[in-house]
Amino acid sequence: MRTSVKMTKIRAIYKKEMMDLIRDKKTLILMLVVPLVIYPLIMMGSLLMGSAIASSLQSDEYQITVVDDKAQKGVNGYDGDALRALLADTEDDLEYHLIIKEISPESCKEALSTEEIDAYIEVEMQKTKDGRKNVFTIHYLSSKTTSSTAANMIEDKLEYYREQLSRQLLTELGLEPELLMKPVTISRSDSSANEERVGSILGTILPFLMISSILLGAFYPAVDTTAGEKERGTLETLLTLPVGNDELIIGKFLAVSTVAVASAVLNLVSMLFMSIYFYAVMQSDDAQTLQVELTDFIPALLIVVLCTIAFALFISAVTMCVTTFAKSFKEANNYATPLMLVVMFASFVAFVPNIEFTAMLAAVPIVNISILISDILVFEYNFSIIMIVLVTNMVYAALAILLLIRLYNSEDLMFGEEGTSIQIFAGRGTLKYGGVPTLSDAVLVLATALLLLLYVGTIVQARFLLWGLLITQLFIIGVPLLASWYTKKDMKETFSLHAPKPVWVLGAVFAEIGCYLIVILLSTLLSSLFEQDVQAVNDTMNYILDGSNFAQALLIIALAPAVCEEALFRGYFLAAAKKRLRPAAAILISGAVFGIYHLSVVKFFTTGLLGILFCYVVYRTGSIFLTALMHFLNNAVAVVVMFYPETMEQMLPFLFGESYSAASMGVIALAGSVCLAGGLWLLNLKPLRGK
Repeated sequence: MRTSVKMTKIRAIYKKEMMDLIRDKKTLILMLVVPLVIYPLIMMGSLLMGSAIASSLQSDEYQITVVDDKAQKGVNGYDGDALRALLADTEDDLEYHLIIKEISPESCKEALSTEEIDAYIEVEMQKTKDGRKNVFTIHYLSSKTTSSTAANMIEDKLEYYREQLSRQLLTELGLEPELLMKPVTISRSDSSANEERVGSILGTILPFLMISSILLGAFYPAVDTTAGEKERGTLETLLTLPVGNDELIIGKFLAVSTVAVASAVLNLVSMLFMSIYFYAVMQSDDAQTLQVELTDFIPALLIVVLCTIAFALFISAVTMCVTTFAKSFKEANNYATPLMLVVMFASFVAFVPNIEFTAMLAAVPIVNISILISDILVFEYNFSIIMIVLVTNMVYAALAILLLIRLYNSEDLMFGEEGTSIQIFAGRGTLKYGGVPTLSDAVLVLATALLLLLYVGTIVQARFLLWGLLITQLFIIGVPLLASWYTKKDMKETFSLHAPKPVWVLGAVFAEIGCYLIVILLSTLLSSLFEQDVQAVNDTMNYILDGSNFAQALLIIALAPAVCEEALFRGYFLAAAKKRLRPAAAILISGAVFGIYHLSVVKFFTTGLLGILFCYVVYRTGSIFLTALMHFLNNAVAVVVMFYPETMEQMLPFLFGESYSAASMGVIALAGSVCLAGGLWLLNLKPLRGK
C-alpha cells in the first residue's frame, strides 16, 4: 500500500515536470528540431559545400610561372617547352587549369607576394654525387588557399612529368620501362565483410555524436527542473507538498531522463536515415561499390539503444547533481561547462586505435559506452562486457540519485546564498574581509589555472623546457593567490596554513610511503592497459629534463609542485569545496580534479588516489604543510630514480619492476596497507578541527 502511494506521488511529479518541459518551446526544439532537422541539414550542407568547394577548386584557373634560366636543357631529358606544355594541358586525366604566365625571374618573388601569380616553379641544375640533375622547387604561399591548391596541382603534374622522363630514359637505354619501374605488383584484399567496414566507420563517429546528443538533451531539462525552479521561486512550493524529497527527486529525474533518452533515440534515428540515404546514393551511382545487408545491423542497434538508455540515466543524474548547486540558469551554465568538457573529452576514446576493451574499462563511465558502441558496430559481441557496462551505468545513476536526494535535504544548499555567488566579478570595495572562497569562485579559478596550463604552459615548456615548467607552476599558484587577495579572503583559512604537530608529520610520512607502494601496483596494472600513454608521459619528461642537473630537477619537479599545486588544490579549491559540500564529496571531487589536471589516463587514477589522500590529510589536520611534504617526497623519489637509477635499483629494486609475481604484489600491497593504516592512525590522534 505504501509503495503504491509512493509510486502515485512519483507519477504525479513526473507528469507535472513533463508537462512543464513539453510546454517549453526550447525543450521541443532540443528534442525534435535539432536531431531530426538540424543534424541532417548540417551533414548534407557540409557534404554539398565540400563537394562544391572541391569542384570549384578543380575548375578554377591558376596563374603560374616556370623559371628555368638556371636549368640545363637535355640533362636527364629535361625540356622546358615540353614541361610548359604538360603543365598547361587541360585534357589529361588531371584536368587542371594551370595558365603559364611569362615573368622575369627577378620579378617572380614579388609577383607571388602580391598574388599576381599563384605559384611558380624554379628549375635549377645542381651537381650531386650521382651526376648532374635538375632540381624543381615549387614556390607558393601556404596562407592562401589558391596558392596552396596551385602548388598541389603543380606537384601532381611534376610527378607525371618525372614518370614520363623515366620512361623515356629507360627506353633510350634499350630497357623495358614497365618492368624496371614496376618490378612487382602490389594489391590489397580486405577480408572484412562490407557490414564490418561500414560499422567501423560508424563506430568511430557515432559514439561521440551520441554522447554529445545525450548530454545536450539532458542539460536543458536538468537546469529547468533544478536551477530553474529556484530562479522562478517555485521550489519552495514544491517542497511544501506532501511529497518526500526522494519522491520529488525521482519524479524530476525520470522527466529529465525521458527527454535525454528521447533526444538520443531521435538522434540515432536521424543518423540512421542519413546513413541509409548515403548508402542509397552510393548504390545508385555504382551498384558494385558496396553491397551491405542492413538487416545485419539490427541486433547491434538494439544493443546500442539499450546501452544508450542506461547511459542517458547516468548522465541525467550527474547533470542534475551539477545544476542543483546553481541558483539561476546563468550560473547553471557556468557549472555545466566543465562537465561538458570532461564528458566530451572522455568520449574521444573511440578515436584511439587498437584499444583493448577490458572489464576494467567497461566499468569506467563515459569511456565504457564509447568503446562499447564502437565494438558492437563491428559485430564484436562480448555479453559479459555488455552486462558490465549496463550494470555499472545503472549503479552510477543510482548513486548520483542518492547524492541528489542528499543535496535536496540540505537547506543551506537549496536556499542559502552564502557560498554560491561569484565574488571575483564583484567590486572589491563591496567585499568584506575574512572567510574562504565560494565554490563558484573556486571553479572559476581552477578553470583559469587549467587554461593557462594548457595554452601558455604548453608554449613556455616547449620554449624553456624545465624552467618553463617552473613558470607554469607560478601560474598555478599565482591565480588563487590573486583571487584570494582581490576577494579579501582569510589567507590562513583559505590555504590551511596551520602548523602541524610532530606526530602528524610522522603520520604523513608513513601514509605517503603506504600510498606510494599501492600506487606502484596500480601503475603497473594501468601501464599494461595504456602503454602508449605511459610512454608519452615518459618521453615528455625526458625531453623536459634534457640538459638539466639533479638540483634543478629537484627544485622544479619536486619542490615547486609541492608548494604551488597544493596551494591550488588542497588550499583554495578544497577550502571552498569543504564549505559547500559534505566532507566525503569535497575530498573525492578535489582528488578527482587533481587527477584530471595531469591530463593522462594513467595519472588520472594514480595522482587522483594521491589527491584523495592529500585532501583527507588536510581535512583531518587543517595543515597544508603536511601534504606539501608528502607531495615533495612523492616527486623527489621519481627525480632520484631518473638521475641515479643504478643506485636506486640496488636500494629499492621493486621500483624498477615492469611486472610482479603474485607473491611480490602481495608483499608490496601488505606493506603499503600497513604503512598507510599506521600513518592515518597517527594523523587521527586528535579531534576533528572545529568540532
